[in-house]
Amino acid sequence: MLRAIGRGSISSVLKVVVDIAWVLACAGLGFVVIIAAISVYALANPSASIPGFERIATSSPAEVTRWILNWSALCVGAMIICAYLRGIFGTLINGDPFVPENAGRLRMIAIVVAGLELLRTFVNFVVPLLFVVTGGANGDGTTAATLHFDLTVWMGVLTILVLSQVFSEGSALREDQKMTI
Repeated sequence: MLRAIGRGSISSVLKVVVDIAWVLACAGLGFVVIIAAISVYALANPSASIPGFERIATSSPAEVTRWILNWSALCVGAMIICAYLRGIFGTLINGDPFVPENAGRLRMIAIVVAGLELLRTFVNFVVPLLFVVTGGANGDGTTAATLHFDLTVWMGVLTILVLSQVFSEGSALREDQKMTI
């Protein structure tokens, strides 16, 4: 039977996966920055031909801005979440999951996920409207502003907050047990 905590456990494997995800998020952010620079250049110079990036020149500035903001936030959020998960998996590998820090780490993960969802909603709704107001609409005077509420994400945030409270209670019970022995 596979062990969940300790050295050589599933937690050890998951920590490696999270480490790889953190590296991929960093690389993804670098990719977004490069694409953003090329996009800004292509939008500023519509007559310039950049092989492989012809589609950017035909995209609306609002779409390019939304893409850059959403993917940048996603990469940064993934890096932050991975950093907190690395700490949690580190305590699991050490065989000591119920430490007060893990409750705080889970709480911060929930806050980051909620912040990412709020930012995504803001970017997808407000950015297109700003382009319309400033005269840079999608070419035909319309906007593709969307206001979308993702119940799955918010249920995930609530679940992570509940787990945070469970870890907090677990660490408090563990400290009480240490005092009685």
